[in-house]
Amino acid sequence: QQSLLTVLAQVPELSLNHLLNPFHRTCHCLFAGKKVRLFHFLFEMLEDPNMAHCVSWVPAATGVFRFSSRNKDQVAALWGQRKGNKRPMTYQKMSRALRNYARSGEIFKVKKKLTYQFSRDTLMSLQSLNCH
Repeated sequence: QQSLLTVLAQVPELSLNHLLNPFHRTCHCLFAGKKVRLFHFLFEMLEDPNMAHCVSWVPAATGVFRFSSRNKDQVAALWGQRKGNKRPMTYQKMSRALRNYARSGEIFKVKKKLTYQFSRDTLMSLQSLNCH
């Protein structure tokens, strides 16, 4: 299990503030008085070209995205830090949360390894809240 500092050392162009700022690349109204949700965090990462080595669209128009097998644990560690967890987040724990989104219809598991898809409604909502 890697610490956030270890993760950042592997990705020097990223800064702690850049990744953990709850308003990064997203409208201030999105998180006003709310806890950030995993699918918002993932959308931010997907829209950030600096994070393409960790998670990327395949393609963006369909809402399908894939985690890099090499860097999936880095995404999980960053998500845990963003949430303010005291214990390190693992990809296994984060993927359980992603599977739970299928129950609410927000994100679905795709039959390819490490691949998920935002529902159409979720993707449209995220795109409308995105400020760029």
